[in-house]
Amino acid sequence: MEEVAAVKTTPSVDLSLRWKALIAMTLALVLVNASLALISNFQLTSQFELQQSAVRDQQARQLRALVEEDTQEMSKLASLVPLLGGNESAMAGPNAAIEAALLDNGAMLDLEWDIRSVQWVRPDGTTAIVWPEGAPDIPDALRAELRKTPEQAIAALLCSPECRQYKATPLLWEGSFAGNLVLGRSLADALLTFNALTGAEVAITWRDDARAAAVLDPLSPDYLQFPAVTYPDDTVPVLRAAAPTLTSADMVHAPLLIPHGSGWYEIFRIPALASGIDALVINDVTTQREAIRTATTGSILLGILGLILSGSLLLLIIKGPLYRLRDLATVIPLLAENRYTDLRRQLPGRSKSLMPRDEIDLMTETVRSLTDRMELLQYDREQAEARLVWLADHDPLTQLYNRRRFNDDFERILDQTIRFGHQGALLFLDLDQFKDVNDLSGHRVGDTLLQRVSEQLRLVTQTSDLLARLGGDEFALVLPEATEDDALASAESVQEAVCSISLQEHGRRHRVTASIGIVMFPTQGSDIGQLMASADLAMYQAKEKGRGRWYLFSEDDQGKEQLDARVLWREQINQALTQNRFELHVQPIIEIATGRIRHMEVLLRMRDARGGMVYPDRFIPVAERTGQIQAIDRWVIDNALAAMELRTDLRLAINLSASAMDDPLLLTDLRHLLERHRIAPERISFEVTETAAINSLLNATRLMRGMQELGCRFALDDFGSGYASYAYLRKLPVDEVKIDGAFVRDIAKNPEDRIFVKAITDMAHGMGKRVIAEFVENAEILAILKGLGVDDAQGYHFSKPVKLEQPGTPMVFDGVLSDM
Repeated sequence: MEEVAAVKTTPSVDLSLRWKALIAMTLALVLVNASLALISNFQLTSQFELQQSAVRDQQARQLRALVEEDTQEMSKLASLVPLLGGNESAMAGPNAAIEAALLDNGAMLDLEWDIRSVQWVRPDGTTAIVWPEGAPDIPDALRAELRKTPEQAIAALLCSPECRQYKATPLLWEGSFAGNLVLGRSLADALLTFNALTGAEVAITWRDDARAAAVLDPLSPDYLQFPAVTYPDDTVPVLRAAAPTLTSADMVHAPLLIPHGSGWYEIFRIPALASGIDALVINDVTTQREAIRTATTGSILLGILGLILSGSLLLLIIKGPLYRLRDLATVIPLLAENRYTDLRRQLPGRSKSLMPRDEIDLMTETVRSLTDRMELLQYDREQAEARLVWLADHDPLTQLYNRRRFNDDFERILDQTIRFGHQGALLFLDLDQFKDVNDLSGHRVGDTLLQRVSEQLRLVTQTSDLLARLGGDEFALVLPEATEDDALASAESVQEAVCSISLQEHGRRHRVTASIGIVMFPTQGSDIGQLMASADLAMYQAKEKGRGRWYLFSEDDQGKEQLDARVLWREQINQALTQNRFELHVQPIIEIATGRIRHMEVLLRMRDARGGMVYPDRFIPVAERTGQIQAIDRWVIDNALAAMELRTDLRLAINLSASAMDDPLLLTDLRHLLERHRIAPERISFEVTETAAINSLLNATRLMRGMQELGCRFALDDFGSGYASYAYLRKLPVDEVKIDGAFVRDIAKNPEDRIFVKAITDMAHGMGKRVIAEFVENAEILAILKGLGVDDAQGYHFSKPVKLEQPGTPMVFDGVLSDM
């Protein structure tokens, strides 16, 4: 075998291949380096031209602004001149007032305001006063304009031959037109100010006139005799060098770049600085041109040096890598066969020479890393699938069973109880004033309390008991075999366990109590829905007795409870609908990549009769049981669209209730509301919880498709809190997936949450859906979500919900949005 290998690797073959590679590399590098040098020069030149274009635009605006500023200053000054002569002269008439003003303050006009001449022109166009003595008369063109429109202010820039700005201002004397006060000012002041601001030189020339051609004609006696020019010793030689080109038609629209002496200069024309007057601006661009030349030369020299070094190194190192490349090509097919262990064992090792890593080393490491990554991805996928299976039955925050698993197991326990003639008890727990904890200290503290409650509940329950978190601050405990005394004793134990919880956060000590409703089965019901409703009624009866109480359901109390609870809430909801006591609040949803508000979620609030805020968790369950939820859905949609009609910048996400899935008229009503409010459907997104959508899958699919046909978007809210199934997500035609906040709150500390969020994000992106994360409460969580590829974020880190204000009233956000 060794002899055969020696025959295959003869020196002549190695040398021939090296030289072929060297020739090919040399040609490629020459082409690449030449291209890079040309591209670099082109880019630098383009950048220079772009920068100069901006400079030209700015300089043109600056020069026009300076001329206009001088004109406005003379206009203001003209109204003050007659007042400078004092009251006595003012009584004698305008001529006397102006003569006195010029006699007393003429020097000040010259020194302070650069006024070189003042003429008082009578209404008939003749000059009555000239200051100073011997000052040039106003140009004929201006005098003709004064005779034509004597009672209008006239501004003019005239060069004959000196360039001077004139401002003719009509003055009234005792209510009638008395004449025009004409102030004259040299243009040199404006040009020197422009030079001081920009460093550019300026020459004034005529436009489309024989004088303009004469100034640039070497044979003319007026050659280079510009009516106004800054620093002629420096400027005129440059204009002399450019004179042959300045007369061309192209110069009117394009700048001229010329070399002069050891420098480069750019000349461009500012047309129509005044009627018949142009300005030539000269910029020294020597530094920029020299920088381009230096960069291009350096690029070429570096390319030559790189070519020499590359060729030398290639000859030295190509022989060994060729052998390693052959070995690598032999083992790579094992990757396609999923023989990861064999591939890892047969991969060629690192070269033992002192040469740095080359492409062969990189390829070897890449294959090894790819092998490890594929195994890790397979493991992560298995873990994520296991996590999804677990999440289908459990509440991720408390690790207890969720509502779905509770219903399944409770159904089984109820069947066994009926079959064997046993008696059991259902305890329905609701934490008292838990909303206050979230509002005062944030959701993180509230979550910690929920975890503490679940831990204490585990301690006082047996393995045969069924314990679950139904959602929010509601828990349920099923005792499969228990008498009333056992149920009451268990309720007392639960109360003691919950009352023992104390949490110190943000300078506040939080204690928690629970109201417990107790119902016995099957004596007080043989249906889960009936038992849960009875336990719910008993729990509210316990709350009526005070915090931290329990109440055993009684058939005799059922009617009273319904009257005290459902009827009362039903009446409050009716009053809120008729008296417009509902409010819309919004919370921004931020696009993580840009930090901009993408849209805002609409949140419903209600005001009670005393003006207190009532959150939806208090009245929505009642509205769902009483059938008022559809009216609330219509109110929210109608008022949200009305707000969007008034505020065209709004893009809103509107929550729909579970009953909306079974509402056959919702699509028709939505179409009419869109037409009435004239709202573009793409500005609206509707949200429904994952549980509500899955519980009515066919109707939810129909509703989503119908709204998408109208042009609206649809989001699946609280994804992961219920079924979190790939199959369901694939069936539901949603545009966005909102990951439940339970997986986001502790994502910085819980690797399993990161795995779950990453899996959901990749899965949603693979289906072309955007991913939104809720409960983003700090920058650390936001950074993790950005790394996981989540598209949008929502939470207290950006802002708490704020009231949707009327147009003209700004919405004041808190959080990081308060600084935007």
